Amino acid sequence: MQFICNHQAQSHNMTIASLVEQSDEAYIATAFLKSSGLKEIFPILKKCAHSNKIVHIIAGQHFALTEPKALRSLRQLFLAKKNCKLHLAHAHKRSLVFHPKLFLFRKGEHFSILSGSANITEGGLTSNIECSLLLHGSTSDLIWRDAKGYFDHLLSAEMSEVATLLAIRRYETFYEAQKTHNKKTKATPDRSKSQKEFNYLNLKAHFEKFDTTRRKQEFKEKQWHYEEAMKVLNAIADAKKLTQVEFAILLDDLVGEAGEHGWWHSGSMLRLRRDVYPYFQEFQRLVRFIRTNIHLSPSQLFTQAKQIVSGIKGASINYITEIMMTYEPRRFANLNKNPITVLRYEGDVFIKASPESFNGNDYEEYCDLVEEISQELGLQNMLEADSYFNNIYWKIYKKRKR
Repeated sequence: MQFICNHQAQSHNMTIASLVEQSDEAYIATAFLKSSGLKEIFPILKKCAHSNKIVHIIAGQHFALTEPKALRSLRQLFLAKKNCKLHLAHAHKRSLVFHPKLFLFRKGEHFSILSGSANITEGGLTSNIECSLLLHGSTSDLIWRDAKGYFDHLLSAEMSEVATLLAIRRYETFYEAQKTHNKKTKATPDRSKSQKEFNYLNLKAHFEKFDTTRRKQEFKEKQWHYEEAMKVLNAIADAKKLTQVEFAILLDDLVGEAGEHGWWHSGSMLRLRRDVYPYFQEFQRLVRFIRTNIHLSPSQLFTQAKQIVSGIKGASINYITEIMMTYEPRRFANLNKNPITVLRYEGDVFIKASPESFNGNDYEEYCDLVEEISQELGLQNMLEADSYFNNIYWKIYKKRKR
């Protein structure tokens, strides 16, 4: 057995990094996870993840001290790594605080257990007055079986949830509120009965209320609309000598005209379409650019398309994402007030209120979030997800109008 404390040659960061690197399996439970502490061991975790070693980490939500940025970094590292898991401990009760600092390591038939006061923060691993005991032994020992069994219990659905993008977003709402209102410190996120928690259970509840036959019919109709929209976009892109008159007719086909819907249903596009008419050459350039570069990542394509659309009066982000989703509905999500309203107000998910404020990274994460929701609900692509969000949005709208 060894005594580990900071301000010595063998501080917590060096001890943990060494044990992670030497082991075949690492199991970490930390009450608080911060980027400042994660950077101390991230290179070793990255090496283990790419080597297909087993790495399971669970972090706490209480007091909003775990940083969403650190959770995102680990989630991104663990994507597509079957042996790596990131969990968020439940924080339903003020009286039941998740507070362990437990590090388990296995190498063959040998184990190491480090436990004490150190969280994965810069202070916990390097600068705070922290101490832990380090124990070594055989995996046949009772203490290993007890410790590993305890950790497995922490990963159960009763105690934690997988740190999906939606779970991280939901926690981030609490985190941001605590930053702003630090004088009214809370130990747990508000999960009162009066607050609707926009998790997968609520999503499924909305989904199950949506008549299956009607949903399939609406999606089939929407697919047809977007197939026709793609024909119009191709006509704009392929025109060798596009004129403003020709463009105005084609744009009306997309966004509608007085008394008629276009292939895309958008009130703001319909209202501002006349402002766009004179920018037919710029619009053609936008469509050509997106079609040609549809293989780029959401972040790259969105960023560059945003620069082009900034030169088109009357056009904005909604044109970019409509075009992107029309050409590739499996990778690109529509971004407008409808899904944002559902996620922010119906769901209490931390997300920017205005599409115009989104940068490339924001949009890529937004696409990841919509894809995650689609996979959980069994939606076919971003197009069906857009239809689903619109359905919820108009229910909200009608309630507010009453």
